[in-house]
Amino acid sequence: MANKQASLCFARHGRYGSDTFIDRQSMLEAFLQGKLLKNIFSDCETVYHSPIPRAVQTANFLALGMNCSHLIEAPQLSENEPTFGIQKFITGILLNTEGNKCAYLFVTHLPVIEKIGLPDLGCGEMCLCNAENTTEMLAENFTTQKIPVPNIDNVVHLMEQIKVSADELNRLSADEIYSRLSLLVQ
Repeated sequence: MANKQASLCFARHGRYGSDTFIDRQSMLEAFLQGKLLKNIFSDCETVYHSPIPRAVQTANFLALGMNCSHLIEAPQLSENEPTFGIQKFITGILLNTEGNKCAYLFVTHLPVIEKIGLPDLGCGEMCLCNAENTTEMLAENFTTQKIPVPNIDNVVHLMEQIKVSADELNRLSADEIYSRLSLLVQ
């Protein structure tokens, strides 16, 4: 395990939607965040997410942008989970990782982010943690980098790519937006 590059990314769910779990702009932002993560660590092995619907929906759009099909619901990432349970879950993942490197994404909520001692994240923001190897990650010898939500210009550009106006975007369901975005990753 000593030679592994360890990258863990913690994402907070997108903004609440009025008729969807996250709002439509957050869906596009999550997709863009996923594309960014794909460039940062090209081989994300798994996206773990809280079972709360807004985290599930955020995780789906992030995973689509990353082109990662391995999503796992993790009750340990719920707001009511004690700090010990969250830490034990993440430690177990790191201890059971095989290969030369590891890269995992965790989609959760602010109380979980606070419990594990990461910087405060706004809706849709991410914190990337990097260590030389899993041993260093487990010893909490890692760097953190806060990744903000994509700016509106990037969202507008994505809307142009999927050929949708702001008015039309607000009428599309989450499934319709997902379908349009999935055409960009094929």
